[in-house]
Amino acid sequence: MLFAFLTESIVKKTKRLKLVEVVYLLKEITNLEMDLRFEAAAANEYSENTKNDSGFQVPKIYWNFTSENVMTLDWVDGVSIRETEDLEKRNIDTKKIASDIIQHFLRHAVRDGFFHADMHQGNIFINNSGQIVPIDFGIMGRLDDLSKKFLAEILYGFIKRDYKKVAEVHLAAGLVPKEVPVDDLAQALRSIGEPIFGQSIKDISGGKLLKQLFDVTEKFNMQTQPQLLMLQKTMVVVEGVARRLNPETNIWETSRPVLEKWLKETKDPITTLSETLKNSAEVIKRLPEMPQIMDKANQALTFLASGQIPQNTNTYNDLNTKKI
Repeated sequence: MLFAFLTESIVKKTKRLKLVEVVYLLKEITNLEMDLRFEAAAANEYSENTKNDSGFQVPKIYWNFTSENVMTLDWVDGVSIRETEDLEKRNIDTKKIASDIIQHFLRHAVRDGFFHADMHQGNIFINNSGQIVPIDFGIMGRLDDLSKKFLAEILYGFIKRDYKKVAEVHLAAGLVPKEVPVDDLAQALRSIGEPIFGQSIKDISGGKLLKQLFDVTEKFNMQTQPQLLMLQKTMVVVEGVARRLNPETNIWETSRPVLEKWLKETKDPITTLSETLKNSAEVIKRLPEMPQIMDKANQALTFLASGQIPQNTNTYNDLNTKKI
């Protein structure tokens, strides 16, 4: 923490990296790992979030046998994901497991905002039913609602090669200063995306893309997002696990359906912002009419209170027609 503070104070360029915030985040994670009740709570929350996810199962926690120093959970009958030969002997489709791991990770990040941030090979088992079973819940990552939306938009924008959209999301999210020209940022983002799409499937990496993204946007004074660092690190690890099972795993094609589904279920942050501004403009336009509107509302309330409806209104005519 001292080193981070001194670095930020002396080397002004490092302020955007938010080193003190990053160290503080690691400190908080370490403190949580020291108390197994917190880890048990994380596993319990993770289980609740994913209970309806087909092919994915979080072991049950036994609270009566869990304390600060002991965590008791279900025994996992299965094979470590690193034992590829054993998996194949059990007729488990390793190519499907490779895709499922990436999709589950992304789903938990963008849908729940709560993901397993230590998904290396030693922490993943495949049980006798062919389900993915994670263990070790000491390091979990969280994303707030805006971060979830912006992350999904950024990744999906790269999949669609819509660099201007990705640039607009960066500006809307406040990731870069608002005075940055959107077309200049889009051009810089294209310099990241196009070379990646020209590579073979096995060389395409979402984690590396995020790293390059952070490097390029330094030129536009992009602020480091500590909560996204954990996600970037985990994405690289998850991709490594998937590629060990299937070297030809296509990260982008695997990610597309998860991101598309989630974005359809939630409103595009850019569209939402535009709609809000449009609605606000309509309200402002009608402000001169406000006294007249209020007079009419007051008149209507008076009639309602007295039980009378004026005879020249549509409501009066409708009621009469129904009576006939």
